[in-house]
Amino acid sequence: MRKLKKTASVGSKRRGTAKPPGSSSSSSTEQSKCLVAELPNALIIDILSRLPIRPLLNCKSVCKTWLHLMADPSFVRLHLERSPTTLLIQKTPFERKESTEMLLVEIVEEDISKPFYIEIIRLFPTKNFPDTDFRILNSCNGLLCLYEDSGDKSDMMVHVCNPVLGEYIDIPVVNTDKKFEHHLAFGFSSVSNQYKVLQTFYPEKDVTAAPCLAEIYTVGTGQWRSIGNASFRLQSLDANAFLHDSIHWIEYRSNTIGFVSAFDFVSEQFKLVALPPASQIHDGMGRCYPSSVGVIKGCLFMTNGVCIENEKFEIWVMEEYGIKESWTKKFVLSNLEVQHYVSYQPLYFLNSGEILICEDDESIGVYVPKLKRIHEAKFYKGKDCFLVTAHNPSFVSLQDIAEGEELTVLR
Repeated sequence: MRKLKKTASVGSKRRGTAKPPGSSSSSSTEQSKCLVAELPNALIIDILSRLPIRPLLNCKSVCKTWLHLMADPSFVRLHLERSPTTLLIQKTPFERKESTEMLLVEIVEEDISKPFYIEIIRLFPTKNFPDTDFRILNSCNGLLCLYEDSGDKSDMMVHVCNPVLGEYIDIPVVNTDKKFEHHLAFGFSSVSNQYKVLQTFYPEKDVTAAPCLAEIYTVGTGQWRSIGNASFRLQSLDANAFLHDSIHWIEYRSNTIGFVSAFDFVSEQFKLVALPPASQIHDGMGRCYPSSVGVIKGCLFMTNGVCIENEKFEIWVMEEYGIKESWTKKFVLSNLEVQHYVSYQPLYFLNSGEILICEDDESIGVYVPKLKRIHEAKFYKGKDCFLVTAHNPSFVSLQDIAEGEELTVLR
């Protein structure tokens, strides 16, 4: 379970500790500076890219050389490859009841024999993200796609934001009052090195009167373009569901069964992801399955929801992306407090074999397989409902990828 919790805002500094009598802090500091200055830039980049996010942010204030190295494309790429998974918690989305801050939670596992602990970084509006009512749509390469609730308005705004760097751009979505069953998703093409926003919608209120349409906004172009009919319409996304140039979601085609649909941002084509044979998936009382899809430790996973009969549900992992036969039943969670409409969302697989799991957007607990239950001590419990997603922070700068867009730099 948790060992300790530390809290800091982005870029905060720790107070220095007193030196023992007789020590020469100035001379040792000068020697350290001299030694670091002699290291090749490539080695410094390699070292920095392995640091957790909070000390890494503090490193930006050490010297101009490090600051410039952390903006170097080779560092950005290397850090993105190694970026540890964190949890991003958004309190009361769309409702400013108490605080509009977000929490970036680092999970630190030093040794499998020792309990993990967490580091918390607080993210604030006007410093890390836009100061407006928004909801996290999804995460991709450390960038967040945020959207505002349009309500009765004909237009809405989508923000692409890097909360670590405090940068964002605005992407207008027009005529939303004439778009029905309207959904969006954010992704990246590794071939063209471009970020894109996808939207699907029906042009008529009667969704049977016309096919579902799809449009793409390529960041930097300033305009939406049609890509024709949508083979599969976007539905509610799990925020961490981007993998191998594709965004994934659950599409229900009847009251009893669902599919994992996907959109490839390279080919700009919709596709289905093959599932394990239905006979192998425990679906309880014949309810819809799968119930959620996402990415954990570089692999696509799906859950089949909660079985009301014997209070358990399964987590399946696709160990080789795109290979149907690689689906593996990784976990079977049992002894859950099963109620109608209660959802369980896996967030993180700990090295100990335990699972961080969100319970109905109200608390995050640790499922302990040996005990076959969620530990009583909550990892996190909010006063109100919250949104949580696995997120890999990055130093991908919108200044580099969004040329031609109006960029806002908050700090």
